[in-house]
Amino acid sequence: MKKLLFLLLAFAFADLTYGQSIEELNKKANDCFDVEDYQCAETAYLLMIKNQTDKIKLARYHSDLGTCQRRLDKKKEALNSYDLAIKYNPRLITALTNRATLNEQLGKFEDAFNDYKDALKIDPFDETALLNRAGYYKKINKLELASNDLEELLKHHPKNYNAKSNLANIKRRLGKEDEALNDFNELVAGYPLDATLLNNRADIYMNMKRFDEAIVDIEKAISTDNKYSTAYVTKGEILLQLGKTEEACKEFNYAITLGFSKGLLADLMTKCQ
Repeated sequence: MKKLLFLLLAFAFADLTYGQSIEELNKKANDCFDVEDYQCAETAYLLMIKNQTDKIKLARYHSDLGTCQRRLDKKKEALNSYDLAIKYNPRLITALTNRATLNEQLGKFEDAFNDYKDALKIDPFDETALLNRAGYYKKINKLELASNDLEELLKHHPKNYNAKSNLANIKRRLGKEDEALNDFNELVAGYPLDATLLNNRADIYMNMKRFDEAIVDIEKAISTDNKYSTAYVTKGEILLQLGKTEEACKEFNYAITLGFSKGLLADLMTKCQ
């Protein structure tokens, strides 16, 4: 049955044949992946696996195959591919972190946490593992643990943008507004056209009652990305605090037209009635 499956796959993609070398198939897989033809890439990886005996290479191919399958929304197949990758090479951190994020999507949170833990046993300073575990902690509202992971990451990878911006946001949620503001000032200086950073700094200014600075930032965020719905929500919140209810409600309604969830705005919209 398995042999028949591979034969059918090869027939469906006539340019992928058993006569091709691993190098040619690998190039084909990469080329297909680059143009987001994940079905083609999946087929190439399956053929590479069929013709490979080296466990280290098999682990990498299975890991890459799992990523293709995730893009094709084949979560069950992807999980099996990551399982095989880790079976062939238990120290393949990429497979562990990929399986962890997939387990999160599948609601298998304990399995996800164990994968992150195993990855960090292999390399305690792995960027992806620390960043993703921090994201996991953030989802379950363990903000101090998330903060610890991000701070550890930044000790060894101080230029990691995602870690710096996520840590600033966590500090904001923890009420450490002065620290968060300092972090956002540094980030905005490095990325002055990042609408998300400008929006988040505007939110901090608003909470600190520094409304003039908040308005400047949120207008910059909107001019940078006029389809960024969250910025219109933040602008509406600032206007509400300034007592400009009618103007604020126009911003909320516009955010909804851009796709922002009306349900998330329910409490704010009560002020529009």
